[in-house]
Amino acid sequence: MARPFLFLLFLLFLASVTAESSQAQRSRLVGVVVDAHTDLALDRTSVVLEGTRTGTATDRSGRFELALPGEPPYVVVISRVGYDSASLVVESGSAARPLEVRLVPTAVDLPEIFVEQASMTGGLTGLAGIPGSAHYLSPRALERFAHQDIHRILREVPGVNVQDEEGFGLRPHIGIRGTGTERSAKVTIMEDGVPIAPAAYASPSAYFFPAVGRMNGIEVRKGSSQIRYGPITTGGAINLLSTPIPERRSGAVRLLGGTDDNLLLHAWAGDGQGRVSWLLETYRAQTSGFKDLDGGGDTGFDRTEFVGKVRLSSRPGAAVRQSLLVKGVLSDDDSRETYLGLTDADFAASPARRYAGSQEDNIAANQRQLMLRHRIAPSDRLEIITTAYTTFVSRNWYKLDAVRTGAEGNVGIGALVSDPASYPAAYALVTGAPVSASDQLKVKANNREYTTTGLQTEASYRLGIGTLEAGLRLHEDREDRFQWADTWVMDGLAMRLATPGLPGSDANRIDAARAFAAWAQHRLEAGRLTVVPGVRLEFIELTRDDYGKADPDRSGTALASRRNVTEVVVPGIGLAYALREGWTLFGGLHRGFAPPGSTDGTRPESAMDYELGTRVDRGGTRGEIVAFYNDYTNLLGADLTAVGGSGSGDLFNGGSARSYGLEVSGSRNLGHLVGWKVSVPVQVAFSLTRAQFTSSFDSEFEPWGEVHDGDFLAYLPERTLTWSVGVETGRFDLELSGRHAGWMRSTTGTGTPTGQDLIPGHFVLDASADVAVQGGVRLFATVRNVTDAVYVAARRPAGLRPGLPRTFLAGVRATF
Repeated sequence: MARPFLFLLFLLFLASVTAESSQAQRSRLVGVVVDAHTDLALDRTSVVLEGTRTGTATDRSGRFELALPGEPPYVVVISRVGYDSASLVVESGSAARPLEVRLVPTAVDLPEIFVEQASMTGGLTGLAGIPGSAHYLSPRALERFAHQDIHRILREVPGVNVQDEEGFGLRPHIGIRGTGTERSAKVTIMEDGVPIAPAAYASPSAYFFPAVGRMNGIEVRKGSSQIRYGPITTGGAINLLSTPIPERRSGAVRLLGGTDDNLLLHAWAGDGQGRVSWLLETYRAQTSGFKDLDGGGDTGFDRTEFVGKVRLSSRPGAAVRQSLLVKGVLSDDDSRETYLGLTDADFAASPARRYAGSQEDNIAANQRQLMLRHRIAPSDRLEIITTAYTTFVSRNWYKLDAVRTGAEGNVGIGALVSDPASYPAAYALVTGAPVSASDQLKVKANNREYTTTGLQTEASYRLGIGTLEAGLRLHEDREDRFQWADTWVMDGLAMRLATPGLPGSDANRIDAARAFAAWAQHRLEAGRLTVVPGVRLEFIELTRDDYGKADPDRSGTALASRRNVTEVVVPGIGLAYALREGWTLFGGLHRGFAPPGSTDGTRPESAMDYELGTRVDRGGTRGEIVAFYNDYTNLLGADLTAVGGSGSGDLFNGGSARSYGLEVSGSRNLGHLVGWKVSVPVQVAFSLTRAQFTSSFDSEFEPWGEVHDGDFLAYLPERTLTWSVGVETGRFDLELSGRHAGWMRSTTGTGTPTGQDLIPGHFVLDASADVAVQGGVRLFATVRNVTDAVYVAARRPAGLRPGLPRTFLAGVRATF
């Protein structure tokens, strides 16, 4: 484990050498040129000293190095086709400062990349015009640590709540502003503007999630500004931005390897020139896992994704500009993951242990997605974008569900690990020492298929008094459960299949949804004031056809059907006032909504959400401070095995509740403190979130149990703080990032929790470094959890689960 530290020390030595040598290289100017909207590097950009023939062009990574013929001052002119030129004055003694130049596109219409990705923010420069809380994580932000875990990435965004499960973020738990994190079911999550939940209306739990390691950016919108991105509007919306088709023929490769047989390969190539442009991309991530299975075995995962894009564009100068984008995604995931955690005593002795009774646990999942997006601009004022999409997801999570012993009967794994003293025979069985050879392990095949089809269109019309936007969505999805349970016995530390189950003899049902949605927003601008009123309409029909466990052929002899129809109006309004250039005050209110499921008597989740904040972007400082208050008249709960429930997937009414808090984020380059010998970017994100019930009731859902007015919700730390600091020279970059998470409850209640009701707080430190080798080639290394902190990530689904231990990755990144 000392090797990662030695490597980082070596890189730090290189950094010090680079910093010292920069004193002697003040006759050279280095920097990077990026798109001001997207933060994407701009290659082939001209960098010239005004009034001279001295100049150069940026490389594939947007970087340049220019020899200065004498002593400053100089005027440097940076220019590129399609962008406004920029001029910078280099004063005496400041030539060693690494420059960051942001060029603004000259086009007045929506850039093609934003259409391709269905951007919610319009990139970094678009944030200023949004009358609500919004965040954009740029390509460079995602590159810093090469994270494959969406939890680690979203910790940089205040107000986003995450709960780890297996250490890799493969099936994430994400919430926003106290909505609840259970399988991300309370957040609208999209990739390029298309819902990515396997069945966003019928079954929104994210048992499949795209590989974030291939993403080009991530956007988060909260408050009233996100009502156009339904169906769920209680907390916020997240949009994953895929790799865009490049402007010119180019590509990139990233190859990393590390501890626990970690391997990461990400490569893409494309060409955006001409009327036919394209992109091909592949992503592969694998590891043998960090948990130690009793008797030995792999506890990791293998994931492969392929992405292809083709765009057809109208000829230059056409009277009506059009484009058609076709995107296809193939994804396969094989994870040796389990719901079985550890007892308190076993976690204290060996937190990475995994019981022998989980050796057959595995989830196999695949996704097939096709998207077509058409853009037409009949006039300079009107633009229409129409998207058709279809997705198929199949997954079978084969996992230990319960055990049966002669002495204790049937025992669920949750009860077993929480109270092993009461179930000694069951505990002995899962740890590989059965009391009787006839003791059995019940392993359930949670076999499900999801299909989604949809068509959505949105139009934007520029008026003399602002911009009117409106959209429609037709959507159908369904979840088909066809499950069974096998019986195994333990033979030493090895499991042996005793009795295979009959497919369809466990859950055997189809949940389906048909939805029609319409929305409209009008952006009104009057001097410094911007007002954006909007409304969203949802008509949703949710049905369930349950064929029963005794009818695997689905003859319908015992068919039980149910139907729930919801019609809802979701209004909202956002306001922004420019106090001065680069400083905006904003606020808004809107109705929060989430679909109710097909259970009779279950009402939609409903809330009134308020926010008030300010945003600053001036003088090299970016920041946002927001206070929010969400007042729920009905909070929905979900019966998921992942959170300790029975796994029925049913939604149920949870009564009234409220969540409130404060979000603070900011960034600044502190390079001036060291005389601009290097750049020192610093970022911080702080969240204060409280969520509690405001009514009393007795819930059949075990994680809630008996609820009292004033009880706080579980799995929501009150305080979180994420920070990062970097040292960048252009040739050598070093980044450190820390995450402080306060304690949280594992059950609802009041006061300071203890024992099994408590999940202690923790601190995790990550580090990364890269060094330019030649051209667009850079060596890269990262250490996750540098201090090898041992901490409890969760007590659910069943037992204590550790966070990711110290993990080292190193390799090469290249652009061409």
